[in-house]
Amino acid sequence: MTILILTPELVTALRRQAGMTQGELAHAVGVSQSYVARIESGTLDPKLSVANKILEVLSEHSGPVLGDVMTADPTTVDARDSVSSVVLIMQERAFSQLPVVRSGRVIGIITELGIVRNLRRNLAQVSVQAIMDPIAPPMFDESTPLSFILPLFESFQAVLVQKQGRLIGVVTRADAMKSAH
Repeated sequence: MTILILTPELVTALRRQAGMTQGELAHAVGVSQSYVARIESGTLDPKLSVANKILEVLSEHSGPVLGDVMTADPTTVDARDSVSSVVLIMQERAFSQLPVVRSGRVIGIITELGIVRNLRRNLAQVSVQAIMDPIAPPMFDESTPLSFILPLFESFQAVLVQKQGRLIGVVTRADAMKSAH
């Protein structure tokens, strides 16, 4: 489960991306303009119901959703696969990372960096699970607005897209940039 933390900076960025003023957002949410200004300045922590309403209003004005920009049916690797077999897949398809699954669930990610750090080992005898990063990219529903996940690209190279708990796509930084034109 990924939790979206509604920071003052995120509210400001999402409001601006939606092309709304503080007053317009306040009116749509049912609060005062000064209430929104205090949230954005960090001097007010909104109630959960207000935070949810802000996200709902901003999502209506936010442009494309993840389902619009994702690469569908992403390639995954099994945690028990050998790293050498994954290297071949990554080289053939020019991937820098791949989600790692076990029993259909994403349990981590294998990256070029993780592989490079283990080049002194016999990669044919090393399982993906042994060198994967157990912190998988965040996973979101296909209806999540792209603008909501853009701040995550500061920390992650990609986000995963799910539908009813099943991995259906991936959005990389490059996919996000395609939406700019």
